[in-house]
Amino acid sequence: MPSYLRGQRGLSSITTELLGIYKRQTGDIAGNVTYARAQQADMVSALEELRGAPLVDCDLLEIGPGQTRLFLMITGLTNRAVGVDMEPTPDRLRLSDLWRIWRENGALRAVKTLGRHLLGIDRKTRAELARQLGVRAAQLKTTIVAGDAHHLPFADNSFDAVVSTSVFEHLPDPAQAAAEVARVLRPGGAAHMITHLYTSHTGAHDMRLFVDPKALPPWPHLRDATRGLVQPNSYLNEWRLAEYRRAFEDHWPGHGDWLGIEEYPSQADLDALRAAGELQGYADEELRASVLVTSWRKPG
Repeated sequence: MPSYLRGQRGLSSITTELLGIYKRQTGDIAGNVTYARAQQADMVSALEELRGAPLVDCDLLEIGPGQTRLFLMITGLTNRAVGVDMEPTPDRLRLSDLWRIWRENGALRAVKTLGRHLLGIDRKTRAELARQLGVRAAQLKTTIVAGDAHHLPFADNSFDAVVSTSVFEHLPDPAQAAAEVARVLRPGGAAHMITHLYTSHTGAHDMRLFVDPKALPPWPHLRDATRGLVQPNSYLNEWRLAEYRRAFEDHWPGHGDWLGIEEYPSQADLDALRAAGELQGYADEELRASVLVTSWRKPG
């Protein structure tokens, strides 16, 4: 799996996605950064509660930090934080970097990376983060290692905490990735994973739904009548909620989890579709929940 992106897509589709990303990430940069800081604070609080100790001066791993890397930047101010990604992108994009990305991960990733760079999405976001934190932008450094979540390039017992956000749904074998997290965690270390569920309304990763949840009918990718409207922007393993819970329990015995329920579509929307004979094979919770949040403390 050289890239989580789907390869067969036209210029129009790529352009639409880039514009959607630009609108979503630059329409309210200050608000986006504030929201990201709140998410980071929640994740750190969860890790500290699991560890029973502050997350300071620790070795921390983020799987799949992506290109914005806000969690790593914030947490890295007080910890030794590193990210692992199949497609590491440098802070400053050079022509040689673009050629490497094109050669290793294909034209689609290269075009998206160049588009983000030209639109200044990451530069503007980092500047706003520095302003909100009261630090210089140069202090917000990140270390990214090229690697695969199924075979993490780290020794056993290397990290005090491992996190990921919206990564496991893109992996061909989430169970193997969970086993790797358990391997690289130190005894007493904590894992905190947020997985975007395929069975949610936005689970097909159609960029239009991230901009406007009502851009397509409810659960369009799960219904025969609307499946043809969907334009997924990435590889998805299509795992169900029960499969994730089984895999995490196998490798993280005694883990805890909770579901983030979407406001739209509502339960009334789901009831109407069920009355029409649709979505009968799915549980309410896996349709209404957008994310599965899983936490675990490694014994020891």
